[in-house]
Amino acid sequence: MKEKIMECVVRSRILNDARKNTTKRTANYFFVVTIVIVLINVIVFAVCGRDTGDISVRPDWGRFSVNNLMQTVINTFTHFNWQHTLLNMLCFLIAGMYLERKKGSFPFLLLMVLMIFFTGFASGANDISLRWKGYSGANYGLYGYIVIEYIFMLFQKRKRDIFNIISGAVVLGLIYLAMCFNGGTSAFGFEWFPYDLLHNLGHASGFFAGIVLGCVGQGTECLIFGGKGDLQDLDRE
Repeated sequence: MKEKIMECVVRSRILNDARKNTTKRTANYFFVVTIVIVLINVIVFAVCGRDTGDISVRPDWGRFSVNNLMQTVINTFTHFNWQHTLLNMLCFLIAGMYLERKKGSFPFLLLMVLMIFFTGFASGANDISLRWKGYSGANYGLYGYIVIEYIFMLFQKRKRDIFNIISGAVVLGLIYLAMCFNGGTSAFGFEWFPYDLLHNLGHASGFFAGIVLGCVGQGTECLIFGGKGDLQDLDRE
């Protein structure tokens, strides 16, 4: 019975990208990583509110230390209010489900661990502060990663199909909408341009970190799995 369920999960084209080589290690197990991260953020705020305590000696970044780095991880899972929490989780739910379907639950979990540390470090170091809170830095890291992943996908025949092109374009549209948000943590509003990206150094730092991780990840994947003629111009298909 267990093997049949596992086989159904691996073969499911709803749960997994049809262009992905899906195995038990790369299968999407019902978006479990995305759902668990959402639940952790909601539960942390419901139980602790905005104050989870500091493990760093001071709220200023100062110089690099393990305490500072771990503080950025705690800050990532801490929010100022329910609007801040739920809007961040809505954005993450969309980006997370999109990427977990394409990458699989285990690879996506590894990506999120790297993303949380890298975006937290970038936000803290560039803002010279540990006073910030929220999952939005990690979200912006995912946005940057998805932009790079989509660009690489367009030029890779083995990954490109009509569903990936359309679903990716829809997600990119929603990402742009999120970047246009200008309500902060307590109001609600939008601009026509990416106001949030341009006016929040922590978000911009996370976005840049995501782009870097995306370039490294996708570039490495091309070198390993690309083969001759895999990376090609659309006109040559």
